[in-house]
This record gives sequence, structure tokens and C-alpha cells, in this order.
Amino acid sequence: MKSVNLPLFWKFAITMFVLVFIFGMINMFILWKSVYRSFENEIDKRSVVLSTIISEKAVDPIVYEDVVSLYNILNDMVRSDSSIAYIFITDQKGKVVAKTFDTDVPPSLLTANDIHGGKYNIELLDAKNYKFHTIRDIAFPILGGHIGTVRLGLIEDSIRTEIKSATNSLLTMILLFLVIGLIGAFGFSYLITSPIHYISDQAQHVNFDTLDLDIKEPKHPRYKRLLNFYFSDELDLLAAKFNEMLNRLKRNYSELQRTRNSFVQAEKMAAIGTLAAGIGHEINNPISGIKNCLIRISKQPENLEQTANYIRLIQDATDKIENVTQHLLDFSRKQESVFTIIDVSETLNNSISLVSYKAEKAHIKLVHNFNSRVNVVGSQNHLEQVFLNLLLNSIDAINEVKERNPEYEGVIKILLKKNHGKVLINIEDNGVGISNENQRKIFDPFYTSKEAGKGTGLGLYVSFNIIKEHNGEIYFKSEPGKGTVFYIELKETKNQGL
Repeated sequence: MKSVNLPLFWKFAITMFVLVFIFGMINMFILWKSVYRSFENEIDKRSVVLSTIISEKAVDPIVYEDVVSLYNILNDMVRSDSSIAYIFITDQKGKVVAKTFDTDVPPSLLTANDIHGGKYNIELLDAKNYKFHTIRDIAFPILGGHIGTVRLGLIEDSIRTEIKSATNSLLTMILLFLVIGLIGAFGFSYLITSPIHYISDQAQHVNFDTLDLDIKEPKHPRYKRLLNFYFSDELDLLAAKFNEMLNRLKRNYSELQRTRNSFVQAEKMAAIGTLAAGIGHEINNPISGIKNCLIRISKQPENLEQTANYIRLIQDATDKIENVTQHLLDFSRKQESVFTIIDVSETLNNSISLVSYKAEKAHIKLVHNFNSRVNVVGSQNHLEQVFLNLLLNSIDAINEVKERNPEYEGVIKILLKKNHGKVLINIEDNGVGISNENQRKIFDPFYTSKEAGKGTGLGLYVSFNIIKEHNGEIYFKSEPGKGTVFYIELKETKNQGL
């Protein structure tokens, strides 16, 4: 089914146009019919009056057979009224005794109209062979028809010209009102829809992913200054309230962003606390090696070759300590989401290095193999936090199984691949899995299935929002008792640098 997007203004305007047009046409038809009937009635009355005058004047000349007087009456009447086409008088036998015709009265005209029951009769005649096309003919009895009949024909064309002139004036007036009504319809539509259009325009500029609101004050071109005052209505109040709502929404979203950033940092600190033992091990071992080298150098300071070797070992150990501490500082530092082109494989390796000691201590295998550079546009620190959180969750899930079966072989598989412009990261474990009733809640804030003190309930919530900020997707598949796979999809970028 096709859909047509028709703005509200045009819906109002078209509806009002149709209503005004229909109303105008109905009124035009009714008024035209009324005017036409009025003219016909007036013409009929005029015909009767003229016929009455002629019949009254013709009584004596007919009785006394004064033909000359009859002709004078008829000629005077024709000269006094230009709309009279003809007049003729017949006696009681139907014989023409006086006429205005230069020739004989056509037989067809003689029989075209007649009186009925002593009363006059009016007929509209189609005069094809006459100089006037339409004649309004009246047969009027003289003394009830006992001594004759007056036949009078009025030129219908002139009558119709008068009707047309009056009708044109009426139509002009109606069309003027119709145009004024249509202009009013468009004006009314604009008055109604302009605040709604403002609200619609503002709503379309709201990005609900980032709530980057560019709130503009409503313009009021419809509120023209009139006699030093402005007028407004409920729609203006609606637009103003909508604007206030957007401002409140913007403030609340800014507060929400600050709160969420606090969540991100809190989750980082919790992760660092979880990794503290492993990080201490990564630093303690090189320090022990440095001490051992220094002891050996102090015992044989003259052995330059041995001293050079130990100094090289000390340098390697201090580089390792520097790398670990620098990586830890980078991860723990509160950072804004600054997006650059990053290598996902490097980010994954950084996260794996942070959990490697914890996994090794729990006898959990980390299976991964990243051979090539895979680029995305994103924040390395924040994506590293997502990967670290998922890896720690996988370790905890496997440890839950190991508590019941210490010999259980835990495995975490990290897969990185590209597919049709997307970067796919899978983190799969064979841990305890997620129960069916909990699967729909794991991305909720403060939700955790871990024991008290072992989880903040923010890890997956924060991870979900970080991936969403990267215009990516994160979802999972889990089977209770068999394990969980988390899937992350990001958009690949082909650029090798900024």
C-alpha cells in the first residue's frame, strides 16, 4: 500500500477549500434557481398585465367591429414595449381580427396556444423560422373568451439577457465570497498549523541517540502586530510547553551523560580491583629479577661481560614494568569518547594481557589468534573496557563451574573477523551460562547474578552503551550449563590512518 506524505497545512487547506467550494456551488445553484424563478414570475405577471390592458381596451372595438381602433391599440402597445414580439386578436371562432404581423399569422402559431376553461395560458415557444428563437406566448381571454382572445408574445431572448445579466452579477458576488472564503481557509489553516509545524520541525531535529538538541525559539510570523497588541491561543501555549520540555530533556540528558560517565569510571575501578592481583604479579616478577641481577653484579663487579648481560636483563624488566603500569594508567584514566582510527586486534590484545594472569591462575585457556590489522573508528580506551568486561565475566562464569568441578577445563575463545564491511568480535566461554529468566535483564543497570560484593551490575550496561555510541551492536546467545557467546558488530574502516 502506497503512502503519501501530505503536510497538515495542506490537509487543512484542501479540506477547507473543498467545503467552501461545495458550499459556494450549492448556494450558487440555489440562488440562480431562485433568481430565475423570480424573473419568470415577474415576466408572467407582466404578460398578464399587458394582456389585461389590451383585452380591456379591445372590448368596444371588437363589439362595434372597429378594426382601425384595434390596430391602433396593438401598434401603440408594441411601440411602448420593445420586448413584445407580436400581438394578434382572434374572435370567438378563432379568426384573426387584428395583428401586428405584416403577413398572415402562421397557422402553427395560431394553434400553438389556447385558453382553457376561460383562463389564460402561457407557453414557451421555439420559433425556428422567426427572427427571435424563443417566445413566451400568452393566450388571454377577452370577457372570459366570449368575444375573443388576445395572443401576446414576449421576446424570451431579451428576457434571458436580463436574467443572464442579473445572474452574472449574482455569480460575481458569489465567486467573490468564494475567493474570500478560500483565502480565509488558507489563512485559518496557517493559523492552526504554524505552531504544529514548529513542533514537528523541532521533533525532527531531535537526535534521540545523542539528544543533540538545537532548540530554537518559535517564530511567530502569524502574530502580526495589530493595534499595538499580539494575539495567541492554546496552540501557542502548546508550542511554548514543547520548547520547555525540550530544554528540560536536554538538561536531564546532560545529567544522564554525566551519571553514565561516572558509571563507566566506576566500572573501570572495579575491574582494576579485580585485576589487582594479576597486575601485582606482572610487576613483582620483574622486580625480583632486577634484585637478583643487582646481587650478582655486586658480587662480581669486575666481570664486565656478566654486568653487561645483567644490565640488559634489568632494562628488559624495567620496560615490562613500565608497559604494565602505563597500560594500567591508560586504562584507569578518565577519558572522553574521542573517536580515532584504531586497530581492534591491538585493543583485544591489550585486554587479554590484563586478564591473562587471572585466567592462568584459574587454569583457563585463552584461545585467540589475531594476525592482521582490523580498523574501526572508535575510542580505544572504551572498547578495551568492553572487551575486558566480557573476558572477566567469562572467567567468573567458568569459575562457577570449577567450584563444583575443580578439574573442569575452562576455555575462552576470542574470534576476530571481517565480513561485508563489518568487524565481528566473538567472545565465547564454556562457563555456567545465563538462565532463561535472566537473559532479558543482563543489560539493565545494576543487575547482576553474582554474589554480593562480586559485581557492580554496571559492566554489561556500560558495555551496551559504549557499543551503541560506536554505532555497533552487541548481543549474545547462551545455553544454561553450557556457556555463553557474546557478539559485537562494528563498522570497518579501510583507512590506515587519520
